[in-house]
Amino acid sequence: MAAVLRLAVAVLALGCGGEEAEPNGEVARGSVLFIRNGCAVCHGELGRGNGPVAASLKPPPRDFRDLTAYKKGSGQEAIALTIKRGLPGATMPGYPHISAADRQLIAGYIKSLQGEVIGKDE
Repeated sequence: MAAVLRLAVAVLALGCGGEEAEPNGEVARGSVLFIRNGCAVCHGELGRGNGPVAASLKPPPRDFRDLTAYKKGSGQEAIALTIKRGLPGATMPGYPHISAADRQLIAGYIKSLQGEVIGKDE
C-alpha cells in the first residue's frame, strides 16, 4: 500500500501543474479511491488479483492486466458499469453507492493498469 500511496502523491504533485497534467491527476485520484473503497482488499493494491482476501474467493478476483479476464468489457465505461452493478454469480458485488464520477475515476485507474506486463516484477 505504501508504494501505491507514494505513486499517488507523486502523480498528484505532478498533476498540480496545469491542464496538460490532468489525466495523471485523474489516475492518481482513481488510485486513492480504489484503495479507499476497498477494491484493493480483493484485487490487490496494483490490481493484480492478489489482495489479502483473494485466496478465499471463488472465483478469484481479476488481474486487471489480463484483458481476457474482463467479463463485461475492458473499456472505461464497461468497467465503471461493472463497479456499479457487480458481476452476478461471481464474487464481485455492485457498488451503486459510489458516485458515477468516482466510479469513472476508479475505472480510469484500472484502465491505466492494463498497460502493465503480466509477470513484471515490482
